[in-house]
Amino acid sequence: MNAAIQLLLVASLSGTPVTVTTLDGESLKGELVSLNSEHVVVQGDVEEQSIAVDQLMLLHLTEADSNSKLATQFVTLGDQSSLGFESIIFNEKNAIIQTPLLGGQTVAVSEIRNIRWGALDEKVTESWSDLESRGARDDLLVFRKGDVLDYVAGSVSDVGEKGVTISVRGRDLTAPLERVFAVVFTNRSEKGQPGLGLLRTTGGDTLKAKSLTLEENTLKVSMASGIEASIDLSKIREIDFGGGRIRFLADLPFDESASTSPDPDFPVVWFTARNFPAGTGGRRRLTIDGEQYQRGLWLHSGAVVRFRLNRQFSEFRTLAGFDQTHIGNMPRINPKVKLVVLGDGEELYSREFLWSDSPEKVKLDMSNVRELIVRVESLGVGKGILEHFALGDAQVIQ
Repeated sequence: MNAAIQLLLVASLSGTPVTVTTLDGESLKGELVSLNSEHVVVQGDVEEQSIAVDQLMLLHLTEADSNSKLATQFVTLGDQSSLGFESIIFNEKNAIIQTPLLGGQTVAVSEIRNIRWGALDEKVTESWSDLESRGARDDLLVFRKGDVLDYVAGSVSDVGEKGVTISVRGRDLTAPLERVFAVVFTNRSEKGQPGLGLLRTTGGDTLKAKSLTLEENTLKVSMASGIEASIDLSKIREIDFGGGRIRFLADLPFDESASTSPDPDFPVVWFTARNFPAGTGGRRRLTIDGEQYQRGLWLHSGAVVRFRLNRQFSEFRTLAGFDQTHIGNMPRINPKVKLVVLGDGEELYSREFLWSDSPEKVKLDMSNVRELIVRVESLGVGKGILEHFALGDAQVIQ
């Protein structure tokens, strides 16, 4: 990491619970004591540990506000930042953006890569990723028709309260905002601007931070795009010093259509959940071996989840073990499962877990893997009862 562009907070943050992940995949949990351009100091259970910033991959604030409302509309800038917004209006060469997190902001229209009004779901996520990265010769005005994304190509000239105006073969057409899914601008590829890391908020924003300074409970952020912002520390979920190299599986779209009930007489309503045990509505965290994890996957036996990695990642990491939300009932039921991980159909990992077994750190080579499949099989005499498995901090690394 370039020390010349590093300006990080220099402050005492004692009492702020964090999890620090280093480049080699090791994790340290404790209280953040200090953080500057060279080192992060974390107070563990026994002693303080100092870690060089250039050895950091991720700093996760474990008590970030979990009740924040996730934004559904986002504007993506050329510096990798993605801001949730409430309204956006073009005013000549500038865009006036009203955001829940940063209030009103003004950015150059030329800095905007795309604007998305439509909410993403698993049916259109892959199509949207293709559209926003394809490098089209013209601007794209995108519409959603059922589970399909379609578009009109041309030159977008205006975005306002009445809609989006696009010029197609010399004719101006205006589509009302309620009909528009997104706009993708041509020749607006990601700029390789230097930065300290990616700051992710509890509302779903991603900010490319050029410098950070903590003043009491407020983080002063200077973004690579030129935006200056002040953010309450409780609204910050993590700082990714790897520049987006880490992707949590809970943040990636997956297909669970192959899931089957362990017993047809006792159908399972919930097979998977992201970041919390199914049925808890987010009120409880994943618990593995007595430790709580804010990020990860919860899987009932019978679950099969598929991720399209498209050869973009080199490694898969997680802590695999039984979720202990209902540990008081487990000795009586004695649940047991088998965890299987496949890469393009080839078995990369397989192990049987009894509920009382210690969890295992899993690291798997993902080089050239296009499709990752995670499967949990039922082995217990209870035919699926309390066979609740968890992948804590499950992530893939570029």
